Amino acid sequence: MSCVFELVFATTNRAKLAQMAYVIEATRAPVRLIQAAERFGKQAVYTEHGTSAAAIAQRGALEVAQRVGVPVLAEDSAFQVEALGGAPGVHAGKYLMEFGRAGILDSLQGNPHRIARILSAACWATPGGNVQSWVTVLRGVVTMQEEWIDGMPAWIGPSASHPLGGGFNAIFIPAHERRTLAQIPADEALVRGYREPNFSAALHFIQSQTAARAKR
Repeated sequence: MSCVFELVFATTNRAKLAQMAYVIEATRAPVRLIQAAERFGKQAVYTEHGTSAAAIAQRGALEVAQRVGVPVLAEDSAFQVEALGGAPGVHAGKYLMEFGRAGILDSLQGNPHRIARILSAACWATPGGNVQSWVTVLRGVVTMQEEWIDGMPAWIGPSASHPLGGGFNAIFIPAHERRTLAQIPADEALVRGYREPNFSAALHFIQSQTAARAKR
């Protein structure tokens, strides 16, 4: 009989939480997903400080785990456009809120150099300071215009009710693909996405850790 374990996820991003819930269901992981802030309130909120997504995720996971006294998972993403000197980088979320995807397209107007990469860093940390991290990087190009498929989940692409859904997915085509990330269905994104592989790896690792402790 499988042991169901709790995963405390330090995020206030509803779409990201739904994305993790989807990965849990798709991989049939015996997990009860807990939004850290719902259980621990303000103790589970952290400020994103760091020069890389990996540093921000690790700092956040450690900080929250030490406050609340249980292991915690945190995740951070970055969008780096070569022609913009690597911007918006770890400030991608703030950039998106201020300028939207159109900000990137306008900045690259007439520029044939459209190489970019989008990445995710996830970190699991214990109150005692043990950490495990996962990083996935997708290289590709910025499109000339936004491209998405209607009806996708909010973590994949935009909709009338969530115009910023999917972040920069609608303007990014991964290498060896013809579709933007906002045109890749959720089941395919389990292996073609940037957050999903990290989430899957984290679930596998945490499940193995929980099973090992249960045998002691």
